[in-house]
Amino acid sequence: MRARRADVDARGDAAVKDMTFGQPSEFLIEAHHEPESQRWSGFGRMAIQIGGVVLGDISEEHCSLFHAVDRFRELITYIDTLWDPTFDNLTDEGVFQTIDDACYAGECSGRSALYRKFDFLTNTGEQFDDVKTFLACTPQGRVRVWYQRHDDQKGTATCQVSHFREAAEAFVRWFDEQLAIRRD
Repeated sequence: MRARRADVDARGDAAVKDMTFGQPSEFLIEAHHEPESQRWSGFGRMAIQIGGVVLGDISEEHCSLFHAVDRFRELITYIDTLWDPTFDNLTDEGVFQTIDDACYAGECSGRSALYRKFDFLTNTGEQFDDVKTFLACTPQGRVRVWYQRHDDQKGTATCQVSHFREAAEAFVRWFDEQLAIRRD
């Protein structure tokens, strides 16, 4: 984790707003908190890198970070076990299609509840409007993110689960600290 910029607030306290968490070659979260007032606390910009693939738009300003933070907070607790045996014999395209069909393509029977937990940062804020993402952790300890960009480009990126967890934990902790600074 490294700070990229610290700003001084009205009380003269330095508050680090622009941060990166993790390692670019494995898993990295880049976030910038933009609390212009108490009302906007928890808003900012963010993007992730997984295995060198950038997802999200760090230049998209004034996005709510709450949903993405909540998703990371949730994933930290069970990322190691986030796998379904139906993925074992599927290609990456097959896994993406299975989850997408269950969650978004209208095949909502009972499958949506089963596969919803694999939805990653889709619809968590404007910064991720350009990409649909699903994630799981293989039995070998690799986090896999399947993605589809707005232009229909699809891909898969991976990292070690330990790198994902470390970055996610640090990001969630930082976000909580940023909110506490703004409440004082």
